[in-house]
Amino acid sequence: MEIPANLLQILRDPLDHATLEMQDDALVNTDSQRRYVIVDSIPVLLEPSDLGPQNQKTQKMYQWMSRGFDLSDRLGNLLFRGALSKMRRALVQKLGLKPGIRCLYTSIGTGLDLRFLAESVPLAQMELVGLDLSMGMLEQCRKKLRGCVKTTLLVQANAERLPFADQSFDVVFHVGGINLFDRPAEAVREMVRVARPGSLVLYCDETSKVVKDLYQKNPLTRTTYKDMSSQFDPREWVPEGAIGAEYEEIPNGKMYFLSFRVPA
Repeated sequence: MEIPANLLQILRDPLDHATLEMQDDALVNTDSQRRYVIVDSIPVLLEPSDLGPQNQKTQKMYQWMSRGFDLSDRLGNLLFRGALSKMRRALVQKLGLKPGIRCLYTSIGTGLDLRFLAESVPLAQMELVGLDLSMGMLEQCRKKLRGCVKTTLLVQANAERLPFADQSFDVVFHVGGINLFDRPAEAVREMVRVARPGSLVLYCDETSKVVKDLYQKNPLTRTTYKDMSSQFDPREWVPEGAIGAEYEEIPNGKMYFLSFRVPA
């Protein structure tokens, strides 16, 4: 994948939001001289020392899970009789995508939702930026985007410090993992910052019940989840002034959708 020029221009230093210039195979903040490498067309706009303890554990967990993640999802979808695909399709329908739209998908993972996005609008007819903390997950996602190199970009970064200019996107959404962040409310504020006025912001994840009853007991995930609170309420992360906030739990209280509009 190459970095499309129109998406390259919205990239910013995650630490101070300064503009970045391409120099050889890196993006450079010419004011501070900070350099960010590009790995196989994926900018690494991440300062490891800035990651909190929960994000560090999450990054490691998804890194080793990345190669088997898609298989695990397929098996889970079979086990639950297509419920995962149904949930992903319902999510995309809430986004209201149209040709020419520019989207930011934080925690894109291996890109399991891409085929559902393409059912709504062909990926070649929108601009899509996908962000994740794990390079392993992004490498798997890149395989699904080989035919859309002119309209898509993958970035390794921390969603609590989005490396994008203000008001850059028409839709900003997040699926899975926000419960694991050190500062989920800060991540939502960052989603608002990079969204244009009137744009939709949506985030979706498992409810606190699932975290408590499943992930904190599962031997594969309990190390990552053991120190996080299972008493969170994602509605508390909605910033003041958000328009038309809607909260919904599906199915059987295991997942939630939360969406709102960015004020002018």
